[in-house]
Amino acid sequence: MAQTTAAVGRISTYGDYLVALLSDRERFFEEVVDGVGLGRKLAHGALTVTAMAGFFGLVAGAYSGPAQALSAGIKLPFLFFATFAVCFPAFYVVQVLVGSRLQLLQLMVVVCGALALISILLAAFVSITAFFLVTGANYYFQHLLNIVIAGIAGVFGMYALHDGLSLVCERRGVYPRKALTIMRAWALMFAFVGVQLAWNLRPFLGDRNQPFQVFGEYQGNFYAAVIYAVKQLFQGQGETGPTRQPPAADSLLRFMVPAPDSAAAQVPSRRP
Repeated sequence: MAQTTAAVGRISTYGDYLVALLSDRERFFEEVVDGVGLGRKLAHGALTVTAMAGFFGLVAGAYSGPAQALSAGIKLPFLFFATFAVCFPAFYVVQVLVGSRLQLLQLMVVVCGALALISILLAAFVSITAFFLVTGANYYFQHLLNIVIAGIAGVFGMYALHDGLSLVCERRGVYPRKALTIMRAWALMFAFVGVQLAWNLRPFLGDRNQPFQVFGEYQGNFYAAVIYAVKQLFQGQGETGPTRQPPAADSLLRFMVPAPDSAAAQVPSRRP
């Protein structure tokens, strides 16, 4: 295997790193198991998350103007790193307990590689987000579109992580098969933690009808927010953004957008 890796060439540059994540993940995971350039790979992964996720956040936040774009461009990479910091310690300890022979830095590189792949996918969807942004898409449609894109990217990134760990399990014997089941459970936990952190960091998309806010201070939860956004979309609301406070039974909105404050809620809608 060492001869095969040498023949293909080591992952040394940032370009090599991106190519390996996208089209040659087998080589990426083999080098991680061999302990080749772990620090460099970790730095490349962190750079990818910062640049690619930040780019997606910048475009999504542009819905509400430059200030919101900059805020979202900063908060989205922070969301990735914060979720990693919260979830990784449990992942590492459990992996050691079940017999994984991958070291701390190796597992960090593997998980960071999955986050980097998610970020690359988000950046790849930017053209779609920008298209609906410039063509005046419905406010709630834009809101749901970004959630769907994030979900697709997240699922694919975690699938790549599982696929890579399966490879080292079968070929190198350094990762026990029973740990793969634990990894799937951890991926779900990672998703739930990420959703909760995103809720706390909202707004990302922002509200054109309200002053710029870095963080919202509103009640509710993400899952009911999605239901509310779907309801508003099918009712034809949100062409220019929300203009009223959701009713008490539905005041569970806002993953990437803030709910208008109570003063704004007193202003009647100008729509016919």
